[in-house]
Amino acid sequence: MSDESGSPTFIIADFSDDDAANENWPEIEFRSPEDEAWYGVDVWELCDSLVVTFNGFSFEYDEVYSPDDFKNSDELKKFEERFRACSVQMQDTECATLAQGTKVCATCPSVAGEVKFYDAIVVNVSREKHGVDEEGNEVCGCDYKLYWNQGPFVNNVTSAKVGDICLVQEDKRMKPKVVTFLKEARRQLLGEAPQGKETEWQKILKKVTSAIRDHNLDPSVPENQG
Repeated sequence: MSDESGSPTFIIADFSDDDAANENWPEIEFRSPEDEAWYGVDVWELCDSLVVTFNGFSFEYDEVYSPDDFKNSDELKKFEERFRACSVQMQDTECATLAQGTKVCATCPSVAGEVKFYDAIVVNVSREKHGVDEEGNEVCGCDYKLYWNQGPFVNNVTSAKVGDICLVQEDKRMKPKVVTFLKEARRQLLGEAPQGKETEWQKILKKVTSAIRDHNLDPSVPENQG
């Protein structure tokens, strides 16, 4: 993507140096390129590379990304869009917040019994009178029709209940490690000179990163823990 001048345009997640000392960053989720499902993740740096660790799974499922993995600004932008603040499980008392056109993250029906989360759009809500359980808690019985943006039912509509749905958060902040990686990838795309001379230790770390990537080819995708 380019602006009118023809120079590359980038969208880098919200982050400022003033926020660097603030550790109250939102937990993040990541849309895996292997199956386009959303997973709760953590991230850490290995030299210039970004390691994405799937919560609840062993290191064998880690995905390693290098700043030079991206051929153009569009690829970098699409990678950035794979990160966001974790979606939150919808509660029975929150059903009024959903209406036609609301974007949600929901469990997609699976004949294999897997529980994976994909983005969908609410296209219809059939309101039902709420009941209460034995403990006096409100119970929503409404039915939601979802149009799937990804997953095995992409471009199709299926039904869902409140327990199947998570609410996508508006928090656009991103963990500094992700932002640092995006900035480095952007720098390399623009052909800008690195800040400072590369140290011997950084050279060693690059070799280690390369070795990890070579031994982590095409790992099986973990089942989403829900």
